Amino acid sequence: MPHPKIITCLDIGTSKITTIVANLVDAKSTPNVIGVSSTAAKGFKKGQIINLEQASATITESIESAERMASLEINQIFVSLTAPHFESINSHGVTAIGNPNGEISQDDIFRAVEAAKAITLPPNKEIIHNIPRMFTVDGQDGVVDPIGMNGIRLEVDSHLILASTPAIRNLTKCLEDINIKIISLAYSGLTTAKACLSETENELGVALIDIGGYNTNITIFIDNSPACSFCLPIGANNITADLAIGLRLPLIDAEKIKIRLAQLVDKKGFNDEIDLSNIGI
Repeated sequence: MPHPKIITCLDIGTSKITTIVANLVDAKSTPNVIGVSSTAAKGFKKGQIINLEQASATITESIESAERMASLEINQIFVSLTAPHFESINSHGVTAIGNPNGEISQDDIFRAVEAAKAITLPPNKEIIHNIPRMFTVDGQDGVVDPIGMNGIRLEVDSHLILASTPAIRNLTKCLEDINIKIISLAYSGLTTAKACLSETENELGVALIDIGGYNTNITIFIDNSPACSFCLPIGANNITADLAIGLRLPLIDAEKIKIRLAQLVDKKGFNDEIDLSNIGI
């Protein structure tokens, strides 16, 4: 029997840091979660590090808690994160077919996708994802997989997701300081879509809105691929703050009201009124 492969993922938000450890027998099997931890985040604001020492301590606490549950040591990790500095650009790449017989190979696709990255980036930005959306072979568009087809010219429409270079370097330094190596870094809007959306939804077109504590990810899918990705610096905590201001209550009491309203909103006969004494206010 194959030895299970250990996969560790770190999801970095502004309100909490979550670590998940799973083992995977092979690429076709379902991951088996063996460790999980969620820790209140400190040292972060709007998804970005504002205090390196506090951020390192928070991440260390989350990872060590997951290590204890999984009974193993973590030294490399996949990272999922979001912040307002994430943005997207749709780009176009072109290359000539390399084989003399005109048959398209994986190398041709690689060169076309790399050509799509040849754009002028905004200052202090780097490409995190380069996602091919659609290929065109000698003017025939709408090609999903051109491998094995014949042609002279291969074009690709790619979706590029960009992130702040200083922010990524700060996060990398934070993890290196605790001897953790980043295997790969992903925009959480894509990871959420992978977990939540069905093939039919992706094919028909869908907008995924993921509301977090301080940020909201919006990812729009058209024809099975992302067409627009961005992050808004507003989240559930803005609702709490508005309730606190409007009702003249402390933030902790406003948070209780928000949670209670969320629990009642789907119940029949709910008339937007709640008894505050029932929730300790």
